[in-house]
Amino acid sequence: MTIRPAILFACLLLVSTAGYDSNAQDGQNVKRTLSVTGNGKADAAPDVAYLTLSVETLAKNASQAVKDNAETTNKVIQVIKSKLGKNDKVSTAGYSLAPVYEYNNQTNKTDFKGYRASNRIIVEAHNLKEIGNIIDATAEAGLNNIESLSFDTTKRDDFRREALTRAVNDAKTTAETLAKAAGVKITKILQLSPTFDYPVPVYRDYALAKESAAAPPTPIEPGDISVSASVNIVYEIE
Repeated sequence: MTIRPAILFACLLLVSTAGYDSNAQDGQNVKRTLSVTGNGKADAAPDVAYLTLSVETLAKNASQAVKDNAETTNKVIQVIKSKLGKNDKVSTAGYSLAPVYEYNNQTNKTDFKGYRASNRIIVEAHNLKEIGNIIDATAEAGLNNIESLSFDTTKRDDFRREALTRAVNDAKTTAETLAKAAGVKITKILQLSPTFDYPVPVYRDYALAKESAAAPPTPIEPGDISVSASVNIVYEIE
């Protein structure tokens, strides 16, 4: 009869000791960390331009609007092709035909004005010095709307890697400064999370009008493209 309480006491002591050892071990596994963020930027000179054009024609009937648009669009495309290089491209990206109505303030009625046909053209050009000439030549050929002009770089991945390298170096310098000031030692990287920001500058919209032959050429001066990157690094310290 006296053996059972002793056995019970020993079991309880064993459980208590095991729990204590487990808690102590968990405490030892808690890692001290240092989290920092670094930023980097690389400026890229653009080497490709994207030009979005559209030819719009208005006529009293739909068939005439379509015919006029086809004639003008063909002229514009031929002019563009004559100024493009080997790796440049031109394509049509959309077509629309719709009736046009205009409200008359004097009669308080909506008047039918005809049909408007619109054909959108996309141009990819690598010789940026030709962009102004393309704009002027297409205007003379009958183009009446330039929707947008934007610039990009074909070396996007190279500049992204450069920005990321600068971001990592910035984070590393920050971590080393903090560790030295706090009197701790960096042992290893636990986590690394990069993000990118790649804005492409879009230039002004154009409203074209017929100009005289003596008008100066359209000036186009693309600016640099800034490729930005940031990285969050979590270090283990001791």
